[in-house]
Amino acid sequence: MKHSEKSLNLTIAVVVALSMFFAIMLFAAPSVFTAYCKADNTSEEALKALIGVFYGCTPSAALTLFYTFMFLRNLKNGEVFTKQTVKYIKILSYTCLSVVPLSLPLCYYFLAGFPIPAAAGFMWLILRVLKNAFEYGSEIKNENDLTV
Repeated sequence: MKHSEKSLNLTIAVVVALSMFFAIMLFAAPSVFTAYCKADNTSEEALKALIGVFYGCTPSAALTLFYTFMFLRNLKNGEVFTKQTVKYIKILSYTCLSVVPLSLPLCYYFLAGFPIPAAAGFMWLILRVLKNAFEYGSEIKNENDLTV
């Protein structure tokens, strides 16, 4: 088995594990966040913000996990420079961008919350660049397919 195939299989396994963890957290989040806020002696408003931001970002997280899996599946099937792959990367970039404003209220209550919107914004930029690269590669592939 090639190293790239091993990496791809490992990444798919991580996405599946994160999806299962995410599904569990959909039900356990209020209890987990309440225990955290009690241990940290944070206010009730901070707890509400934490829970609100988590559930506000839930659709973005679910879409991110789904389209990451779809993107990896395309790669595994050898469908790298296709319109579908470009579409998946584009959707992933928008899901990252959507987390930026949704996670900002967390920064008011938790200093450690600042990296979340910053990382989401940075990932949006990286994914936009990757989308452009895959789009360009797709155009070159299509041109080569027409000339052969």
